[in-house]
Amino acid sequence: MKLFQNISIKNKIISIVLIVSTVTMIIGFTLVGISDIKSLKDEMLINSLMNTKLIGEYSIAPLTFDDNTGAENILSKLATNPSIISAALYDRNGILFASYTKTNNHFIVPLYENPDELEESKTAFSKNMLTIEHPVVYEDFKYGIISLQVDTSILRTKIKEYLLILLGILLGMIALSFILANRLQKPISQPILELARLTRKISGEGDYNVRIERQSNDEIGVLYEDFNNMLHQILTREEARDKAEKNLLEAKEKAEESDRLKSAFLANMSHEIRTPMNAILGFAELITMPDSEVTPAEKENFIKLINNSGNNLLRLIDDIIDISKIEAGQIKIHKKECRLNTALKDIQRSFLEIRKHKNKEQIDIRVNENVISQNLIINTDILRLNQIFTNLIDNALKFTEDGFIEFGYEIQNKDKLLFFVKDTGVGMDHKKKDMVFDRFTKIEDDKTRLYRGAGLGLAISKSLVELLGGKIWVESVPEVGSTFYFNLPFDQIKESESQQPVVDLKENYDWHDKTILVAEDEPANVIYIEEVLKITNANVLVAKNGKEAVEIYKKKKNIDIIIMDIKMPEMDGYEATQVIKNMNKEIPVISQSAYAMPGDIDKGYDSGMNDYLIKPVKPKVLLSIINKHLTK
Repeated sequence: MKLFQNISIKNKIISIVLIVSTVTMIIGFTLVGISDIKSLKDEMLINSLMNTKLIGEYSIAPLTFDDNTGAENILSKLATNPSIISAALYDRNGILFASYTKTNNHFIVPLYENPDELEESKTAFSKNMLTIEHPVVYEDFKYGIISLQVDTSILRTKIKEYLLILLGILLGMIALSFILANRLQKPISQPILELARLTRKISGEGDYNVRIERQSNDEIGVLYEDFNNMLHQILTREEARDKAEKNLLEAKEKAEESDRLKSAFLANMSHEIRTPMNAILGFAELITMPDSEVTPAEKENFIKLINNSGNNLLRLIDDIIDISKIEAGQIKIHKKECRLNTALKDIQRSFLEIRKHKNKEQIDIRVNENVISQNLIINTDILRLNQIFTNLIDNALKFTEDGFIEFGYEIQNKDKLLFFVKDTGVGMDHKKKDMVFDRFTKIEDDKTRLYRGAGLGLAISKSLVELLGGKIWVESVPEVGSTFYFNLPFDQIKESESQQPVVDLKENYDWHDKTILVAEDEPANVIYIEEVLKITNANVLVAKNGKEAVEIYKKKKNIDIIIMDIKMPEMDGYEATQVIKNMNKEIPVISQSAYAMPGDIDKGYDSGMNDYLIKPVKPKVLLSIINKHLTK
């Protein structure tokens, strides 16, 4: 610093300009150089990784069919790329399946250690090469691992040339700075001093809205312009940061609200599960107590209460599973032919029975007359449409004490069908209509607080309607009633004259001359089915697994119908059905299983089953389905 005190202002300006410009350019070039070198490496990495993935996709077929020759032929194509040193294809167990080397002196590891730990592409640059390891995956199944080693000499050459160019540019700019500083001392010093003044102002006040006026078109003018651009970018980033902080705060508040709602939901679930469980366990113990003085009439009433509580608990479990699958995005839509008249009539019959258990027989549950006149057949998910209507009608029945519940549909336009469920219940305030479909939300006030429920049915219905391509909303007036509407795509199928038969739920059957084979591994379920069939006088044979069911059918040719469970040891119900159907494709096979997903049901029908019942199976339904096939 003492040297600067003894030299002229000219040399001071020249020295300062040279030092500042040199240091600035070195820092800038270093940052740019690092970024560009990284870009070169990234470009090489992307190209090499793309080649690796492409080779991996081509290698799926050889890996699948154990075709080493095909795999070797695929890898041999890499000879056209001089930068690839070697390639190795390992099977899913990490054993070398095929390989390629540019030169014979390159060693390839015959065993890939811990192949299951490689779930995504892994890359590594070493001194002379790039190594890429990539799992060969198709449709979530891992077939093997492809490993490539790429020569990086070309990359190193490019980097050296690039650094030489940067160095040349840097030296040239330093020389130019010296000439300008030497010839234009005052025009240079004043703008720099002005820039320094502005910089101090920004640093002190933190105001990035200020700008420096450009007065020339030389390097200083460009510096002014770049400085202004820099200030603009800083200001933009400040605004983006402020916006991000605001968004984070909103997200935090939403997360806290979600946590609160879920905590309330779990507390509500505990109550809703324990309430029917208390009735089931309590009344069951009263009935079975040795010294109980329960009369036959009371015992019959207790059994009805146990059955009703069990149905409530089952619906609650189904709702919890559905809302969990909806949140995880695992609900799948399976569209097929749906006869709307039949579907809605079945729902009506079901709720006419349900209202008895809820002591609400005074409520008229009816299907709109328009349903009968339309007689439409559409392509939709029958299970999900039934679930939507069931949730809406169950909700209406809960909040309706007198009057009626009416449901049906009408053609909204050529693209949409409009469905509705109307009730004369308690209704709701306008402000609460937007909340009624929220997950983990249960609307309660002084009038509705006594109504039990998990608060999931309407949220599930909303999600299912949207998955089916529609929209749901509600119109309601307090003390008058509510009408829930939802529309779905009008995907009509050509009307057929035939109608699906209505399930006959009669009480008495006489099958004394019939033999029924029951394949079930759970003793309690076997006892249940035997008790249900006891009133029919049918001859019942029991198999503990699918394999035993096949053996019994081979020996007993007089079997008239088979009731088949799905999940059984040794041989499951799907396989057992296929084997039996190969022996006699006419024998009726009825599934009774806890596998209730649409994919499971489709798999059952594909295996040859004639009907698919979902546990728990009600006695009347089981007998009706058996009778349907015995009387064909």
